[in-house]
Amino acid sequence: MQQHQTQVLRRCGLHAVNNLLQQDKYTRADFENLANEIKQQTKQSHCTYYLGNYDINVIEKALLKENLELMWINQTQTIDIELLRDQQVYGLLINVIKEKSLIERICSWDPRHWISIRKIVNANNQLEFYYHDSQESVYRHEKDEKKMIQMLIDFQKNKDNCLLLVKRKIN
Repeated sequence: MQQHQTQVLRRCGLHAVNNLLQQDKYTRADFENLANEIKQQTKQSHCTYYLGNYDINVIEKALLKENLELMWINQTQTIDIELLRDQQVYGLLINVIKEKSLIERICSWDPRHWISIRKIVNANNQLEFYYHDSQESVYRHEKDEKKMIQMLIDFQKNKDNCLLLVKRKIN
């Protein structure tokens, strides 16, 4: 059974990381601390205090603590089974553009949302995927590799979406 955190405020980045890791590893306070560490280095904010809205820098710093690194999938890169079968690939993070809500318009917030996809290799050496969108009440289990590849290609077609491979870091 997969763990699936659902959205609280604008903390989809936090939920995407915990869903990917399949544990309640990080809290709001942990992500706020990571954002503040980065802010000290960059002199820029990387979250909206208390509400969340964590940017890629906070997510990347959390994943590095788990010995995981991010690799961008660019708009022209081929998404195929070889890419996903790479043994280093742990899963994916997708940052999607969504329809602006009233509060996002009022606060001038970027209408972005983080989704995670966990990759599993089953006993038959087939790939299975767990799609976690914290705005949905349950995760989706996808056993069809071709359907997952097509879903990723569809995300890639929107130039405003960002696809990232989450890979095990080689030391």
